[in-house]
Amino acid sequence: MQLKDIQWEAMWREIYAVPVSPGHSDISDEERYDRIAPLFKKWMEYDDYPAKLLEKIRIKPDWSVLDIGCGTGSIAIPAAKTARSVTAIDISTRMLKILESDAKNHQVSNISQKRLSWDDAVVGTDIHPHDVVIMSRSIGRTMNLRDTLQKVNLAANHLAYITAWGGEKRRINQGIMEALGQEYHDTPDYLYIVNILAQMGISPNVEQMRCTSRVAYPTIDEALHIYQILLHLAPSQLDVTRAYLENYLVKRDDGWFEIPNNKPLWTLIWWEKSN
Repeated sequence: MQLKDIQWEAMWREIYAVPVSPGHSDISDEERYDRIAPLFKKWMEYDDYPAKLLEKIRIKPDWSVLDIGCGTGSIAIPAAKTARSVTAIDISTRMLKILESDAKNHQVSNISQKRLSWDDAVVGTDIHPHDVVIMSRSIGRTMNLRDTLQKVNLAANHLAYITAWGGEKRRINQGIMEALGQEYHDTPDYLYIVNILAQMGISPNVEQMRCTSRVAYPTIDEALHIYQILLHLAPSQLDVTRAYLENYLVKRDDGWFEIPNNKPLWTLIWWEKSN
């Protein structure tokens, strides 16, 4: 079998389609990330990922930047201090409101934001091409991987940057699933992206980024609430999950509960468009 014959898209879909937990959740993706937004902003204050990524991204002062899945603006706001303009899109209204507030606090006025799912976006209609396209830690949420990558490539005039999960197990997610007696399924990793790009005729650069993140929660109840949302847990699974979190999380001096020794591995995949 040759590389071009391997069905990377089908395998991505197969893994993606398996629920993290058999619990039922009727929460939409927008509502899920709206609920997480305030904590996400707090986590970014202790996460070296944005700085490490921005060190690797090339932005010229007269260039425009598109930030797909911008969250609370940890990439968009610093990028806007160099770029001519930044377009920030996300499915979460609350994430975008935090971005807008923080941009004002940083006296950044060249960011335009739009609530939009990249899966639904049409390049040339909903979003025009930008000089640099950044898709930071959000590609794992898409079912249609090849279509997503084709649109990223179409939207980038000069450079495209994507970060994806580096392939290691998310220990706390795995631990919760094992405590519940369930099989653990993680997000598909960067290898699917690299190989689909190769099938598209793109030879991307690939770099690993080991980061340090201080993910913490003000209470065990809040941590339980977040993992119920993220892992689609059923009410019957919450007592076991609470017991696991009480044992796993470390209480800090300020009273918050932190994931211990959290050093996630992210993979940066980037390519330059030929003119």
